[in-house]
Formats: sequence, structure tokens, C-alpha cells
Amino acid sequence: MPHTDKSHTFSKHDASWVWALGFAQLISWGSVFYAFALLLDPVEQALGLGRAESSLAFSLMLLAEGLLAFHVGRWIDRGHERWVMTGGSLLLAAALGWHTQVHNLLGFYVAWALMGVGLAGTLYPPAFAVLTRRFPQHFRRAIIVLTFLGGLASTVFMPLVAWLIHSLGWRSALWVLAALHVLICAPLHWQLLRRAPKQPMLDTS
Repeated sequence: MPHTDKSHTFSKHDASWVWALGFAQLISWGSVFYAFALLLDPVEQALGLGRAESSLAFSLMLLAEGLLAFHVGRWIDRGHERWVMTGGSLLLAAALGWHTQVHNLLGFYVAWALMGVGLAGTLYPPAFAVLTRRFPQHFRRAIIVLTFLGGLASTVFMPLVAWLIHSLGWRSALWVLAALHVLICAPLHWQLLRRAPKQPMLDTS
């Protein structure tokens, strides 16, 4: 658990905590956001879609994420960060699993809209809110670390997802990505976000 006192130090334990949260960010960004571009060609071929039809799914994902952003922020402010981010990871896993069974345009759109809902609870906005609440004196440093790890997502996942699609096919590749959220991200969020502060811990020094 990170520091919750009024010390001006940022301990090694705090740093490890932030790096662990950032690792979940790397997976969330890479397995969904950056995987989309690599999935376009095989999904279009399998479902008989045009590029305009398939690209709309990405817009639906962003729309769903944006519509929920305000509500997610309020839930985190009320101390529900553990449920928000763990639930977001599990929803991403469910959406990726749903995607493996998609055989028409409607199902494809539903999958990516659900992923937008999951991303609303797992990407930078909720993570930054968590860091600001837990590290009021050091949130800038924590956000830099988190952003750095999120920025590595394309470097790690573009080749990884491309290899998975080539080796397993796109449907099986999606199952692997779903497993990352069930086995890594959801447990990380559940463990890290215990005992959330009920109110933002403001610096009164």
C-alpha cells in the first residue's frame, strides 16, 4: 500500500506501487488501443467489411469511453477506485472474448463499444485520478512514471499482437489478450487499490 501520511518522501515502496499500476496500463493500452490497427485486415476479411465500416468501431469505442469519463471520475472520488479499475479490466476481457465469437457487423460494433466502457475504467484518466488522490505531494512524479509505461504499449504490443495473429489467427490471439486482463490486470488492480482514501488526501503543509 502506498504512503498515506504527510511525509514529503516518495518511498521505494511507493515507486514500486506506481510501476505495478503502470504495468497494467501498458497492457490495457496495448491489448486494445494499439491492437485495433492490426486486427483490421483479418477482421475485414473474415466479416466482409469495408474500411469505413470497420473504422467506425474505433469511434464507437472512443465515444463510449468519453461518455463514461465523468461518471468514472465521480466513482473514484467516492473511493470506488478498486471496483472501477478491476471491473474495467474484467469488462475488457469479456469484450475481447465476445470479439472472438463475432460473425457480423453488429457484433463487431458491440464488442468495441464494450471495450470503450472497459477502457473508461482502466486508461489514463482513472489512473491519474487514483495517483492524485493517493500521492497528493508527489502525483506529478507518479504520473510521469505511469505515462512512460503507457507510452511503451505500442513498442511492446504491436509486434506481440502481430505475432499472435500470425501464429494463432486473430480469434485465438484475442483470447490471449483477454487472458492478460483476467490473469494480470484485474488481480493487480484488486490488490493495489485496497483501502482507497474516501476523500482526496490534500496537502495541508
